Amino acid sequence: MSLKTTFANSVDYNVWVTEQLVNWLQSHSEDLLQRECPSSFSSIAKTLKHISDTQLYWSSMIRGTSTPAFDYIVTEVNLKTEYKNLVNEAILLAAYVKGNYEDMNEPYLIESEWFSANFPKFEYLQHLIIHTTYHRGQIVTIGHNVGVTSAPMMDYNFWNVMKQQGK
Repeated sequence: MSLKTTFANSVDYNVWVTEQLVNWLQSHSEDLLQRECPSSFSSIAKTLKHISDTQLYWSSMIRGTSTPAFDYIVTEVNLKTEYKNLVNEAILLAAYVKGNYEDMNEPYLIESEWFSANFPKFEYLQHLIIHTTYHRGQIVTIGHNVGVTSAPMMDYNFWNVMKQQGK
C-alpha cells in the first residue's frame, strides 16, 4: 500500500467514524448528552465540543488556513452546531489531503502557546486521528455511566473490512 493510499484511507475513515459517532449520539436525548459525569470533560457534549475544536485546530494547521480562537471553559454546548462542524471539517480535511498528497510530507512549523514543532503535515494528521479516537473512547465510557449505550462499531479495522467487502 502506498503512502497516498494510507493518507486517503485515514481521512476517509475519519469521515466515516465521525458520521458514525454523530448518528449514534443524535439518537439519544440532549439531556443525556449534557449530563455530567466525572471525566476529563464532564459530559458527552463537552467531550464532543473538545473533539470538534481540536479537529478544527489541526485541520486548519494541515490545510494552512487560519486557526480559530477557542473558549477553554465550556459551559454550554450546542450539539447541532458541533455535529455539523465535526462532519464538515472531516470532509474538508479529507478533500484537502486527497488533493494535496504531495504537501503531506512537507514540514510545517507550528509555534503555539502549548508547543513548538516542525513536523511533516502527515504527523499532525496522524495526531488528529489518534486524538479523536482517544476522546471517542471517552464518550463511549461516559455514555455507559449516563445511559447512552449501544455505541456503534467505530474501529478502523471494522471500517477497512467493510470497505473491502464493498459495504
